Formats: sequence, structure tokens, C-alpha cells
Amino acid sequence: MKKNNTLKVLLITIIVAFLLTWILPIAYYNNGIMGGFSEFTNLEFRYPAGIFDILGYPLIILTSYFMHPTLYILAVGAFYGVFEQTGAYRKISDKIAKLFKGKEIIFFATVVALLSTIVAFCGFSYELIFVLPLLASIILLMGYDRITVAMTLIGSIAVGFVGSLFAKGITGTYIASLGTNYTDLIWFRVAILVIGIALLTFNIVWRLKKKFRKDDETKELIAEKYEVKSRKGKKRAIWPAIVIFDLVLILMILGSIDFNGAFGVTIFDTFNQNVMNLKISGYPLFANLIGKQAFSGAIGTWLVTDFTMFLVIATIILAITYRIKPNEIFEGYKEGAKKFALSALLVYLAFLVLVLSVNHPFVLTLIKPLMEITNGFNTITLSLSSFIASVFYINPDYTASNLLPYVMSVIQDTSVYPLVEFISQAMQGLALLIAPTSIVLLSVVSYLKVSYKDWIKNIWKFFLELLLIVFILFIVIIMFNVV
Repeated sequence: MKKNNTLKVLLITIIVAFLLTWILPIAYYNNGIMGGFSEFTNLEFRYPAGIFDILGYPLIILTSYFMHPTLYILAVGAFYGVFEQTGAYRKISDKIAKLFKGKEIIFFATVVALLSTIVAFCGFSYELIFVLPLLASIILLMGYDRITVAMTLIGSIAVGFVGSLFAKGITGTYIASLGTNYTDLIWFRVAILVIGIALLTFNIVWRLKKKFRKDDETKELIAEKYEVKSRKGKKRAIWPAIVIFDLVLILMILGSIDFNGAFGVTIFDTFNQNVMNLKISGYPLFANLIGKQAFSGAIGTWLVTDFTMFLVIATIILAITYRIKPNEIFEGYKEGAKKFALSALLVYLAFLVLVLSVNHPFVLTLIKPLMEITNGFNTITLSLSSFIASVFYINPDYTASNLLPYVMSVIQDTSVYPLVEFISQAMQGLALLIAPTSIVLLSVVSYLKVSYKDWIKNIWKFFLELLLIVFILFIVIIMFNVV
């Protein structure tokens, strides 16, 4: 707790959310669902979370969707535990670090652009934890510190989130609530994506010019050297591990792109339907073989549960390919998962803030006075409201469903809804950088053993720069009456 105060900060945030359930009256917006009237309801009484609530909510998280990110993170750790024992992990890290020696600017510019673009199309946030250990190993071998690793990954995810283009889990979530389209303000979102990539790259390169202190904890993040040999005593090639790693990442990317909703491509839906309906002698072999409950379905609709299964399968294939002994597989699983244990715990605890905010709806009580400062649409009050909601609701699904119905009641001019969507996703992306409930922030800094204090100390300038660029674009959109 003394060396890594991220857990302390998160626990304080949970306590604050708990206390707010006692201090603030509850408020919610009924948007007419189930035949009700569309109205804002600010009840005079409070609905505080009790002792049994705060003890029982963790059990609810264990049996709900909120547990899936935690399991995914542990699966990533297990994958790398076995990956390390193949010997290929360290060799790949060494080769890439050596390849970009003296070409660090090209390396970071490429990585930031690639990761940000993936997020902009796929909507990933904590899902990109899959690349964290490899990315950390490479950057540390290049001679840079853990903050640089964190800036590269968290910064790229935040930039891709702010400039989301066709991501179903980000832009798609907001447009579903507001009735807007993917193409609305598309060039402004492209602009913030490109500017954000350039700005983050500049901040990282500027940091590279400084000297970095080495410490013993850095060694734990670099892949160990293993020599895995075949039965004939020859060293095994690294290409099978590269293929397996790349295949998992490609499947995750393809599985998350909204081909149908964003691009009108239905081939994957049709293919999935044909496969699942195919019968051999009247027996639905593929439907039963693949399964209908745990698997999401067509490419473009895959979720984190599918990615977790891919990781488990990939880990088994890695072990078989490199003929790793069962006891070594178990040891790799254990050691890999242990490295991500704190990350998994923090992500699990972060959802307590969401559960408290939803079951004891105090967030709108905080936001309503802000929204009422001005009549109708106002960039500053909406941005601040969206940021606050992002801190408590954690992900776009809950922000959109709990905040936007009320926002639409205040801002009834539908012509500005594309800008409302842009502001909502931008504030959620900015919250990823500094919010103590940001899943990606918690996962990365805890894995890297970077304290929350040190992270804020090193990221606040980039946060303010990106915030300034975002507001400039908002002003340009309003001044030139783009919406």
C-alpha cells in the first residue's frame, strides 16, 4: 500500500461513493419505458447503501457481467505465463528492441497510431491489456521506464476513445441513445484522432530525452530467458508463437468491428446463421459443437467472454506446440496470473462504484445543478456533466443509459445531438486518463507497479493538452454551425 497507492485511491473513491448515497437524495430520469411518463424525478428522500449492501454487492459482481473483465485479465496473465516458458516471448522482445534501436521515434509513433486506430474502430479499452506485457518488455529492454510504457498504452487507448470513429462499444452506444449516425461529425473525429496521436507521440518523445532511473521492479516486467528445445535438442523456432499471438489479436480486432451497423456488411451475420442452421442428416452438428450460450455469434459481435476463451485456447495451443510439460504449464499459469492479480482485484473493486451509483442513483443529483446553469445546450456544463458521469458509471453503456435520457430532456434541439455524442465520448475518453475508476488505468499502472500519484504527476500535461484540443474543436463546430 505504501509503494503502490493506487489501491488506496480506489478504496477512497469507493468510500466517497458510499457516503454520497447517504448525503445526496436520489434522482433518476424516466424516459417513458414501460409506459411511464418522460420526466425527471428528484426524490426528497435518500436511499443510502447499508452494511449488508456494501458486503453483498461484491457477491453480485461475482455472478454478473462485471466479473468478465476480471477473468479476462487473469486469462491474459496465464497466457503470458506459458508464453514466457516457450522462450519465444523473450526472443521476440529482444529482436524488436534491437530492430528499433536508434529508431525510437518511429517505434513509438507506429505503436501509438496502431493502438489508437484499433480503439477507434473496435472500442477496446482494457481489452488491449493483451499487448501490455509484450509492450512493457520491449520498451524496458529499449532502456525506458514504466511510466513511458503506461503513457504509450493508456494514452493510446484514451486517444482512440476520444476520436472513436466506428466503435460499436463507444460511438455506437451513444448514437443508439441519441438517434445520430456514425458519419455525423466524422471528419472532426478523424481530426481529433490524428491530432491526439501526434500529441501523444510528441509527449512520449519529449520524455525519452530525459534520463530514467533503473530499479529492481523493472526486471520483473521483462520476459525471462528460456531455452525450449525439441526432442532432437534443437532450438525451437519463434514463428509459431508469433502466429498464435497475432492470430489472437486479429480475431479480437475482427470480432469487435461493427461490420453490419457501421458499414452495412452482412456477410458475417449470414455466414454465422448458415453455419448454425446447417444440419447433417437432420442433426445441427455445428450449432451443438460450437454452442449457443457462451459464444456471441457472428464476427463483429464478439465480446470479452469470447476473447477470454480465445486466450485459453491459444494458451493450450502454445503449450502443445512447444511441448511444455504439464507441471510447467501449471507453473506458468500460476506465475502469469499472479502478475495480474492486483490488476484483476482493482478492476473487480472498481465495479463497486458503478453498482453503488446505479442501485442508489445519486449521480443525477450532482449533475442536475450543472445542467441548469444555462438553458439548453452548453458545451462546458455538458462536458463537465459527462466527465462526472464517466467517473461513476465507468463505461459508455451505463453513461449513455443513465445520463443521456436526462440530457435529451434538457437539450431538446435534436440538431445538436451529434455534438452531444461527440462531447460524451470525448469526456469518457479523457476520464480514462485520470479517473480513479478507469479500468484501463487501474489495470496498467498496477501491473507496472506505478503509483496513482506518479501517474497523475506525469500525465496531467497531456490530459490538459488533449482537453484543450477537444474544446477547440467543439468551438469550431459551433462557430461554423456544422451541426
